Amino acid sequence: MVRPQPTVVAKVVQRVVDQALRDGVRLDAMRRAARLPQALDEDPGRRIEFDHLLDLWTYLGRTLDDPSLPLRVARAAAIEDLHVLGFAMMTAPSVRDAFDTIARHGALLTDSGRWEMMEAGRRVHVRWYRARPLTLGHRLSNETAVAQGLGCLRRIAGPDLTPVEVTFRHPAPPRRGGHGAFFDCTVRFDAPHDGISFHRELLDAVPPSANRTLWEYLCQSAEALSGALAPRSREDAVRHAIVRELSSADGGVPSLPRVARALGTTERTLRRHLEAEGTSFRRLVDEVRRERAGSLLRRATVSVTEAALQLGFADATAFSHACQRWFGCAPRELRGSLRAAPSPGPSSPAPR
Repeated sequence: MVRPQPTVVAKVVQRVVDQALRDGVRLDAMRRAARLPQALDEDPGRRIEFDHLLDLWTYLGRTLDDPSLPLRVARAAAIEDLHVLGFAMMTAPSVRDAFDTIARHGALLTDSGRWEMMEAGRRVHVRWYRARPLTLGHRLSNETAVAQGLGCLRRIAGPDLTPVEVTFRHPAPPRRGGHGAFFDCTVRFDAPHDGISFHRELLDAVPPSANRTLWEYLCQSAEALSGALAPRSREDAVRHAIVRELSSADGGVPSLPRVARALGTTERTLRRHLEAEGTSFRRLVDEVRRERAGSLLRRATVSVTEAALQLGFADATAFSHACQRWFGCAPRELRGSLRAAPSPGPSSPAPR
């Protein structure tokens, strides 16, 4: 069974690789550091595990030490890169409809995070929600997502679009002059959310390329493509929800009440469905955490403590006890054996 690890389309990874190549980084070094699949550009729509992109960002952040790199990646991107999703946004009848399109179908680009829009008074806040730990890779990836989000809106509403404010959850980089120039507004760090704020009047703006009939057709296509990504069984749906809970801002161990609410059902009904499929919520949480542990420990950019926190453990000691139960060895021993072995395929079990 293919496990529900967060993914991103290859085109997103390729954009980062292309910019790094222009900056003089060797392709073979990037492939080794991030375990990148071969020939990303041959199938730009293929799904790549999001961990590969995180490892690539971590490597480039340490190698180039350039806080403007995410902005340069975003500047080189085009809304057409998003294919059906991008064209649907471009043809939306209003900017509000374009927001709704990316919020509904953003998983076509990546299911590692989501966009949400909130209206408050005379402002609208477009927020980007993604995984809890603010590692170097996450910080750079989140900055790129927000910058590309603004780039898409400028392509839709016009190049002179100016936000009221841009915010990031992570601390400010040591050099951030490029941020003010790119966003053309106040940029705040150590904020509660990653996102962009605009004047509310923007929502009613009609994009120059608006075409309601074409937009509705493209949204139907996006809906069909999104359906192909949906879980095929209740067990798969719960696994996906557990992964999202582990990656949420709250962290901690995924709970049955929260997963049931996320799936639009009750605890009792969900428990009954899982029993009919021969499993239980507790068992699925344990399996997902075990599988995720093997994936995290294979990555040189993630420490044992970071892996423990990402899996919802209180500390590294609790994680170590779980690894002893799952694999018969401590996390650091498991890390050594995983790095020595070839990378498993998506359906391969972690070593025991």
